[in-house]
Amino acid sequence: MDCAVYLDGVREETDRDPETLDDTLADLTGQDFLWIGVSDPTHEEMERLGGALGLHPLAIEDTLAPHQRPRVDRFSDHLFLSLRIVSYSDDDITTSEVNICLGRHYVLTVRHGGPHLSMARHRAEMVPDRLKQGPIAAVHALVDTIVDRYEDVAAELVTDVEEVESSVFSADRTRDSARIYRLKRETLEFRHAVAPLRDPILRFAQVAEPEDLRPYFRDIGDHLQRALDAIDSIDSLLSNALNAHLAQLSVQQNEDMRKLTAGATLFAIPTAVAGIYGMNFEHMPELTWTYGYPACLAAMGGACLYVYWRFKKSGWL
Repeated sequence: MDCAVYLDGVREETDRDPETLDDTLADLTGQDFLWIGVSDPTHEEMERLGGALGLHPLAIEDTLAPHQRPRVDRFSDHLFLSLRIVSYSDDDITTSEVNICLGRHYVLTVRHGGPHLSMARHRAEMVPDRLKQGPIAAVHALVDTIVDRYEDVAAELVTDVEEVESSVFSADRTRDSARIYRLKRETLEFRHAVAPLRDPILRFAQVAEPEDLRPYFRDIGDHLQRALDAIDSIDSLLSNALNAHLAQLSVQQNEDMRKLTAGATLFAIPTAVAGIYGMNFEHMPELTWTYGYPACLAAMGGACLYVYWRFKKSGWL
């Protein structure tokens, strides 16, 4: 647990025992607030924290349940915000969940797996004038850090899609369909983590108090929209790459069939001649001629060369 009180935007350490949170909250006035960050709490720990903060039972239940859809719920005296942290490595999207409870004098973050959120707290503490505006400033710092990561992941996905495109249109024969399908599946998971967050952020940009913070949430909304636009572009590029890959496979198969057909035709000529002379009839032309055998071989060779030249000229070989 990382727990601190922010008085006039400046951090001050406080007792981390949930039993003393009531007294701590009672002493806070104005825009001073308590910021609590916990990771993978047990049910008992969450019950103690929720009881000390006065959280709604459904909010406590939601903070303990991972794999929720990003959303915002309003209770009588606090908000519940759920969002996803997205990481990307080796063509694999990994999502983890962060649940935030926002009250008058507190903000509680509950993280289920994923990277640590200490960077968001550090970034917020670097701007104490913004933290003077209350716990909503801490929520902005958290959401801003997570959404910035969305753009980084989108940029990494674009790089991998460009690699796939280069491979698809290279002269070498490649098997890119499996990777394309995998990237499309990861892109879909990325979209599920990002898209539902757009409407809640737009609402924050319209109704957040104090009003001075609304432009900052609009900025987050712009970053979120850029990430969504990148996801749409990535999905479209992957679909086009898959279609191009399948078309190239069809062209390559046609070329292979033409080469096989040309090769079969070349072998058909001497096979036909040899088959005729292998019938063992008594009266056949040139059987008693001294140069009949080499003449027959020369005729077969010449016919094969002529056919090979015609296939080569037409591009079949």
